[in-house]
Amino acid sequence: MTTSSADTRVRLDTHPTHTSAVTATITGPGQERARAVLTAHGFEALDNTLVMARIDHEESQ
Repeated sequence: MTTSSADTRVRLDTHPTHTSAVTATITGPGQERARAVLTAHGFEALDNTLVMARIDHEESQ
């Protein structure tokens, strides 16, 4: 029995310390495909989490 790619979950959230960054956590089967799509759209892989930062201004302190 094959596993449906619909079982793959991507959880998007704001970065805990940088408000202009978004994190993506992938769970379930098909993680390679989801990771490829996210990196093609600007996410950078950091261990099991991917991060996309928007750096067009300084963050407020």
